[in-house]
Amino acid sequence: MKKILILGLALCMMISFVGCSNDAESGEVSEDTFKVALLLPGTTNDGGWNTTAYNGLMAIEKEFGAEVSYTESVPQSDMEEVFRNYAMSDFDLIIGHGFEFGDAALRVAPDYTDAIFMVTSTDISQEPNVISLLTDNQQQGFLQGVVAAIVSETGVIGGVGGMEIPPITADLQGYEAGALYARPDVEVINVMTGSFDDAASAKEQATAMIDAGADVVMHDADHAGLGVIEAADAAGVYSIGSIGVQFDLGDKVLMCGVTDMNQAFIEMAQKVVDGSIESQNYIMGVKENVVSMEMNPDLLDEVSEEDLAEINGIYEMIKSGEIVPADYLN
Repeated sequence: MKKILILGLALCMMISFVGCSNDAESGEVSEDTFKVALLLPGTTNDGGWNTTAYNGLMAIEKEFGAEVSYTESVPQSDMEEVFRNYAMSDFDLIIGHGFEFGDAALRVAPDYTDAIFMVTSTDISQEPNVISLLTDNQQQGFLQGVVAAIVSETGVIGGVGGMEIPPITADLQGYEAGALYARPDVEVINVMTGSFDDAASAKEQATAMIDAGADVVMHDADHAGLGVIEAADAAGVYSIGSIGVQFDLGDKVLMCGVTDMNQAFIEMAQKVVDGSIESQNYIMGVKENVVSMEMNPDLLDEVSEEDLAEINGIYEMIKSGEIVPADYLN
C-alpha cells in the first residue's frame, strides 16, 4: 500500500509539473515568460487616457505572449506599495501610467534592479532601471487646434482640460498654437476644470464657451470630457476628443487627437525583451506613428475638400519635421 501511495504522489507531481510548463498553443505560463504590469490612475473604461494604456497592455500580451496584470485607480499613497508588490512578483516591466507615478518609481526601483520601471508623461530617468515615455501632447493639441480653427465659422473655439498637470497643459498649449498657426485671427478660450471625473463641471464650462460664440470645443479631461461632448451635441456645434477615438460618444465629435499606446508600449516592450533598453526619456509623436488624428467619417461631408487638404497638409508637414509645434508655443 505504501508503494502505491508513493507512486500516486509521484504521478501527481509529474502532472503538476507538466501543467505548469510553457506551451504556446495552450497559453500556459513558464518561469521565463515575459511579465508586464500596469498601474493606472483611473479606470480602464474611461474611454481615454486609462483605456489606451490598458489597450497597450493587451497589445503587449498578444505580441509577446506575455503574462500581464494591472491595477486601476491607484491612489498616490499606495503607488509605492503596488510597485513593490509587482517587483517582488518578478515582473520584468512595470509601467506607471502618468507622471504622478514618477516619485514612487524612483524610490522603489533601486531595490529591484532586475525589473524595468517605466513612467509615462514625464522625462525622468534613473540608472540602471528607470525609464520614461513621453508622448508628444503638444503635437496632439496642435493638430486639434488646426482642425478647430479651420472648420470654425464664428472664429471662436474652446478647449477644456481636466487637472492642471503637464500632459494636459501641453495639449492645451498645442491647441492654441495650432489654431493660431492655421488661423491667426481665431479666438481661443481655454480652461481647466481641475477634475478628470466631474463631467457636470466640464459641461458647464463648455456651455459657457458656446454661449460666448465658440462653435468648436475640444476636451482633454478623460471621463469629465463626456460633459464637453454633451454640451456640444446639445448646442449643435462640433466637439473634438482626445487620446482615443471617441466618435461613438456623441453626434458631433468631428475629430480626435489620438495617442496610440499600443504602438508605443510594444516598442518599449521590445527594447526590454531584446536588452536594448536604456535609462533615458523616450519621446514619441507623429513621426513615430504614436500621435495622429482621426476625422469622423460620418461628418466628413460637412468639411470642404479645401479644408481637408489644408488639414492633411499640415499633418504631413508635422510628420516630416517641416513644422515643429513646439516652435509655435506662446
